Amino acid sequence: MKPKSKQWPDCSRACALLVLLTLAGCQPAGTLISKDPTSDSNETIVERPQRDIQTPSGLILLAEAELTRGNAEAALTLYLKASQQSANIEVAERAAFLARQVGSDQQIEDALTRWSLVDPESRGALEASLIFAAEKSRLEALESSLTQLLTLEPEYRAHWFASFWAGLSSEQQNDFLNVLTRVASRFDNGSLAMVVTEAKNRTDEPSGTEWLDLWLSSNQPTANVVLFRARLELPDRPAAIRFIDQFPEVASDLNIRAQLARWHGLEGDNDKALSILRAVINEDQTRYQDLLTLGLIEMQSDNFDAAEAQLKSLLASEQYRSNAYYHLGEVAVQRNQIDLAIDRFLRVERGELVVEARKQLANLAMGQNNPDQAHRWFSEARLLFPEFKHQLYLAEAQFQTANNMASNAIPVLTEALSREPENIEILYTRALAFEQLGDIDDAEIDLRKILDLKPNDPDAMNALGYTLADRTDRYQEALVLIEKALEQKPESAAILDSMGWVLLKLGRFEDAEPYFIKAWEKSKDHEIAAHYGELLWLLGRQQEAREIWEVGYESNPESDKIRATIQRLTHS
Repeated sequence: MKPKSKQWPDCSRACALLVLLTLAGCQPAGTLISKDPTSDSNETIVERPQRDIQTPSGLILLAEAELTRGNAEAALTLYLKASQQSANIEVAERAAFLARQVGSDQQIEDALTRWSLVDPESRGALEASLIFAAEKSRLEALESSLTQLLTLEPEYRAHWFASFWAGLSSEQQNDFLNVLTRVASRFDNGSLAMVVTEAKNRTDEPSGTEWLDLWLSSNQPTANVVLFRARLELPDRPAAIRFIDQFPEVASDLNIRAQLARWHGLEGDNDKALSILRAVINEDQTRYQDLLTLGLIEMQSDNFDAAEAQLKSLLASEQYRSNAYYHLGEVAVQRNQIDLAIDRFLRVERGELVVEARKQLANLAMGQNNPDQAHRWFSEARLLFPEFKHQLYLAEAQFQTANNMASNAIPVLTEALSREPENIEILYTRALAFEQLGDIDDAEIDLRKILDLKPNDPDAMNALGYTLADRTDRYQEALVLIEKALEQKPESAAILDSMGWVLLKLGRFEDAEPYFIKAWEKSKDHEIAAHYGELLWLLGRQQEAREIWEVGYESNPESDKIRATIQRLTHS
């Protein structure tokens, strides 16, 4: 049952009618006045007394009655009057709430002033006053409210200021940030310092970071602020690690140590990462996220016994159980314990790992030359986890096309489209499957449907243009589509490659080369290597072509695209 203080807002309106009826029953019914003997009327006149309710409780009842009739402004007037007479905090808060909804600026100010007077140590009153002052650009009142708030609660968590600041106009943002900066400089509140830093960095990249460095130099650094500041060095992880090393006073903090371990692991220093994380876990066995990280790094280091021990300890945690089963399945695969791996992957039943686990199961089924079992596992998952049905359809289709079973992917995707006929991702995947089967007509139908749903989509235009250039002789039509796609995404390696390819097909070798060069600079993808190498070969630069193909093989050693290109050009 809710405490009384929480029940009051829920039942006040329900009680209001009963109380009003009771009050009404206690009022004099009125005075009967005899009819005028000289009058022809037979009516008896009832003279009702005028009521002037002045008590806070009566005003509140009348206000709630007005609210039930939708008269919020009238209710506010009554509540403001009641709050001036009552020392009840809830009345003052209710009046302030209504004023914020429908009141004038003066009514809001009056209500907030009364609330602060009735409850001078109320965080809610100070926060409401702060918001109102920021919205109305009343900077002195804003600074006063913020100062009182931090004086009242020195460890106040100010993180919500960041989202509130983001919703203000640009001029209001500037004023609010200036006030936050002045107040933050006077208080040792790390939460507010981080908000100021984030807001400054959104408007002027280096200023927030530089300001925080000054703040840290004059205040007692806490672990969360030091960690926040270190993350500003990312993606330069060594720089982030070096920054934390400057603050030995926070070196014992478990969050600091756990983050350092993750960064060392990402930098390839698994021994350092393992050493730190093992110590962290020894101090606190309930740090499940760190236990998971430790298990993964143990796996990367081929310490499978240790990895299994750490991951099994996560099975007691409902939140991390699916993660544990998934990675335990990976350990079993590494040990070639296929039946055990299957059992563990089937136990994954939470989050996006459901889809990843079914992909793993499908791969195991293919390893046993049993594609029908792969399909059954995907179908089963769609029944068990309907919230992931869309992702599971796509995962199965992508698995099938990757294993040269596009003909099996078509019915899966067609079934998915019967449920979501305008799903662009599914349409695109089916178009690729049709293209893999050589069914260019149906691939074009799906791609043009995407363009009907999302006109001028650069990815769809590029896909259609490339398909026409690669699989038909409709080169001019393809060129128009790819040119339009490139206008929208001029830095896309895929579209640059398509432009080079269609120009090659048109025999415009010299025009094609700059596009291939730029695409190759952006991505050493094996398909780009195949196309770029073919152009170089046709230009008589065979040695350069072979060098490009060799690099392309490094990105995909099993590339059929490069192999087929070499065989076609060399007839070998």
